[in-house]
Amino acid sequence: TDGWDAVWSDDDAEGNAEVDKDGTNEIEPSHEGQNKPKRRKVVHHRSKLAELLQTCFDAKEVASMGEAYSDVTSYLSKMGPSSIDVEISSLCYGIHDIEEGLHLLHLAAMWLLEACESHQSFEAVNAYLHRFLYVHGNVVTTMDHALEKESESSEEQEEEDPKRLKLKGFTQTIAQLQEKQKVASNRLQGKMQHTTCLLRHLSRMV
Repeated sequence: TDGWDAVWSDDDAEGNAEVDKDGTNEIEPSHEGQNKPKRRKVVHHRSKLAELLQTCFDAKEVASMGEAYSDVTSYLSKMGPSSIDVEISSLCYGIHDIEEGLHLLHLAAMWLLEACESHQSFEAVNAYLHRFLYVHGNVVTTMDHALEKESESSEEQEEEDPKRLKLKGFTQTIAQLQEKQKVASNRLQGKMQHTTCLLRHLSRMV
């Protein structure tokens, strides 16, 4: 060992340490690179609806106008009421699940907003919207009240808090969704009244 100590100078030791360190850094990226496919396999969505919402959201920039979430509507249209309830319920399991659930609820709100604006499959979309607000109404109301309280107490920090910005974006989308629902319902009501008037008129002619 004395011979090796003599040959192995301090400079060589430092150089070797740097090589080892660099070598480790070179190995780690390749190791991480090898693990990336495994990590992708391990990561899973809580439901097929959640997966579709996220996929459509990620690809909405290349999707046609008004059709970013069309796959979601198509998927649910092939399911029964009980299965749809399960899918919608899986987006958020309550206030305790808001950390991850809020993002999924926001995606669902954007999907429903787009579906309402498309003026297609009104009855089905209205049914999805009704179940969404019924199942997650408590969470929506709680988040809305929480945002109001936080805005009153700390308005200056609103733009600096990412969580508050997400919450604000969600409540704004919900407000737009509720407004679209009212407009669509009023339009349908008007058509029904017009049809009723025509039927009465025709019955008098007979």
